[in-house]
Amino acid sequence: MEIIQGIEADAEEEARGIEREAEEYSKQRIALAKAQGEALKKEAWERAESQSALIRKNSESKIVMEKRKSALKLRDRVLQETLDLARKRCRDLIDTPRYGEILLDWIVEAALGLSADKAEVNASLKELPLITEELLKKAEGEYHKLTGKKISLSKREGDPLPGQGVVLTAGDGRLAYNNQVSTRFLRHQTEIRKLIYKSLFEE
Repeated sequence: MEIIQGIEADAEEEARGIEREAEEYSKQRIALAKAQGEALKKEAWERAESQSALIRKNSESKIVMEKRKSALKLRDRVLQETLDLARKRCRDLIDTPRYGEILLDWIVEAALGLSADKAEVNASLKELPLITEELLKKAEGEYHKLTGKKISLSKREGDPLPGQGVVLTAGDGRLAYNNQVSTRFLRHQTEIRKLIYKSLFEE
């Protein structure tokens, strides 16, 4: 009887031990599963944060880029409008009393660029009547003062230029110097752009 009771006691003790081990194992598994869950949750959160930060960064970059593009478009439009206004003012100058002096400067400048002893002066239909013999003699004198050389200038008859300004062609017809307004704008476009940007966009 005592042997049976001892066996039963041992069996109960072993059963309790197994139960405790099972319970402990269950607790460990639960704790491990919980820890893994927290780790996955943290990883997912960090990944979401990282993706969110990347999206924000990309969005900010796009916004900056769009702002820059808009600013450049605005500058280009303002520049073009300013240049168009400048060309219009140049055209309006033709009807002013001082335009003869402007033509004189352009002719002398073209003569210096051409560097010939004889040249024909051509201009637009509206400007040709302003290029008088007196104006040409004055230009010859200015050229002589600047270079110490002589030049003979004559007005070209017929075939006027389509645009404002003057073109000087050497006596042999081989060389020409274009000093029309459109060409002058192209020639000095860098300086013109800098001047406009400085006047309009710099504080």
